[in-house]
Amino acid sequence: QPPAGSGAGAQVAKRRRLEVPPVKCLDRETYLAKMKEVLSPMVQIGAMYSSLVDGIVTDPELMALPIHDHAIVRGHAVFDTCSVVNGRLYRVDIHLDRHIDSALSARIPLPFGESSEACKERMRTIIAQTVVASGFRNASVRYYTSVGPGNFGVTPDGCRPAFYVVVMGKAASVIKAEDMKGIREYTVDLPLKPGMLAKTKSNNYMLNVLTAMASKDRGGNYGILVDDEGCIAESCVLNCTFITKDRRLITPSFDKILAGTSVRKIMDVAHRLVAEGVLTAVSQEKIQVATAKECVEMLLSGGDTHLVPVTHWDDKPVGTGHVGEVTKRLIQLVKEDAEEGVDDHYDLEYA
Repeated sequence: QPPAGSGAGAQVAKRRRLEVPPVKCLDRETYLAKMKEVLSPMVQIGAMYSSLVDGIVTDPELMALPIHDHAIVRGHAVFDTCSVVNGRLYRVDIHLDRHIDSALSARIPLPFGESSEACKERMRTIIAQTVVASGFRNASVRYYTSVGPGNFGVTPDGCRPAFYVVVMGKAASVIKAEDMKGIREYTVDLPLKPGMLAKTKSNNYMLNVLTAMASKDRGGNYGILVDDEGCIAESCVLNCTFITKDRRLITPSFDKILAGTSVRKIMDVAHRLVAEGVLTAVSQEKIQVATAKECVEMLLSGGDTHLVPVTHWDDKPVGTGHVGEVTKRLIQLVKEDAEEGVDDHYDLEYA
């Protein structure tokens, strides 16, 4: 005889039934209306382009990715940015160069053209068209290249590469206007990204997010990361720059971190301050924490035009505890380049 409690009858008895109340499936009009309501208090996006439809939309409720896009499914996507300053694209080429390098590093097929240069030209045109469609003359642009939608698999087999562009008002910037007056910052004990992810601007920003959160927990903003050699690495989405007592501008080398475009512009304009005698040198080098702590000025940079002075670090003043004179000059020079320069700009024609 089988033991008591065995057999089909016992198996049936162990099965559980989940009582689920009936739910109404939304029709298209109801869904879009609800999405419009949900999105209305959120960040203002002026326009979005999707290569899947090869078109631009300006209704926020239509700005969407397929749920099986591998940017969501596996994070297999890269992104980059540029700025719109007084109706001109600013520094789009240096960002696109990095973007295409990131896509190739991530083995994402380029969505346009027969070559990297052809793809870059097409992307630049689409970015310009999307900015014009938004109507924004001062904005932040973010664009993504993904292996695209197709399935929920691991590899991109069966997926269609996709390119997306969004144009956001300046209010959407990570950096706030009040930050430019000086912030408090804290060293964060989190690991750096491994080499490939550190140098590829991928969608994998979990460590970046946790870095900022850890600093905010202590009253900071973005966090300061240190590498395994005890050297300054970077902030969550920003590069670090210091002014030493002997008036050298120093910033970490790019061997373990993303090659920031904004800090490259800072180094460029800083050579003018060397010529004026304000600075004695400009250098990328390994910077021990102890060396950084002795510096008289400190700033973080990102987003092309955002230079954020750090006036207190780990609860101690940096220099005088106020925004330094060299930092003020750097902010001025970058602002002038963005607003009045010609080398990194494209004029746009608005309707």
